[in-house]
Amino acid sequence: MLGLSTRYHWLAGLVGLALCAGIAEATDLQDLVRLRGQDRVVLQGLGIVVGLDGTGDTSKDSFVAVRPYAELLGNLGDPVSGLNELSKSGAFAIVLVQMEIPPTGAMDGSRLDVSVDTLFNAESLEGGRLVFSPLRLPRPHRDNPPIMAFASGPLVLEGTDKTSARVRGGGQIIRDIRRNPVDANGRLQLVIKQQYAGYPMAARISELINSTMEFQGVDRLAVAENAASVQVTVPNSERQIPAQFIAALLSIPVDPSLIETEARIVINERTGTILVTSDVEIGPVAISHAGLTITTMTPEPQASALAPEIQQSTWLSINAEKTPRNGVATTHLDTLLEALRQFNVPVSDQIEIIYELQRSGALHAEVIHE
Repeated sequence: MLGLSTRYHWLAGLVGLALCAGIAEATDLQDLVRLRGQDRVVLQGLGIVVGLDGTGDTSKDSFVAVRPYAELLGNLGDPVSGLNELSKSGAFAIVLVQMEIPPTGAMDGSRLDVSVDTLFNAESLEGGRLVFSPLRLPRPHRDNPPIMAFASGPLVLEGTDKTSARVRGGGQIIRDIRRNPVDANGRLQLVIKQQYAGYPMAARISELINSTMEFQGVDRLAVAENAASVQVTVPNSERQIPAQFIAALLSIPVDPSLIETEARIVINERTGTILVTSDVEIGPVAISHAGLTITTMTPEPQASALAPEIQQSTWLSINAEKTPRNGVATTHLDTLLEALRQFNVPVSDQIEIIYELQRSGALHAEVIHE
């Protein structure tokens, strides 16, 4: 059995051999999974944007809300310079301030971008400045969660929506936000990314970990819990400082040929995009769709090339072939889409045909709508 330090050298050698063999497309385990506990966390709070030229809040509710909040800011240092700055209609806006923390956490003093969105009837945040705003973790069942960060600074508008803005580097962490993926029992959980999740992939990942990382007294480090997660036991010798073990775990090279996913089609109707994996199959089917016209030319024996007989049909038939895998007659969806493209069928009609194939049961794939 190999110890951890020996195994690190073995892994480095394996990566080197892979590069020498020309496996340029190899990937790592960290490309397929994430650590549970390193989820999306957003700090949030209320804030005031000042310096607006008549485009801020004008509703009575905003005036009622701004006074106690301005007094709170006065107790924190009064960056608003008193209530006089807020007395002009349209000169300020009450906003929601949010700051997303990276999955790995953030330490005291770290500076991050913050997003700002209007809460009342402000028309535009252009030219505004976010005053000193405390941010907390969203814990509705806790009376007074501690302040984790502060945000302030000039706003930058992005896109055409003038009621949303960003403050570049405007948030500063004042309390460490640490993310320890190892639980009290010395276990961590690898969550398989959605596009790869499935029982076959979970089983392959656990087998890969167990065959790559070996420790004295540990029979199996990894166990596939379900289709979306793999549980890994951290060896006793690594639990005090697990960073090196986790780094080696996530750096395990993965042969791309082992990555098998369910057949999927991703459709974005807003952008008119259709993404199809190479293994999407459809059964024998004939399709008729509004606006779909296929023209064939069959000249009669006496007809010339300039006067052929023209036949029109609204039916498009795709011949299915038996696959060597199971002998069932199927064809690939990309064959159908290519035929539709050749006949200039609009993307919107192609998308509708895909949905009809799904409803009829002829489409052997998962359709993901974005």
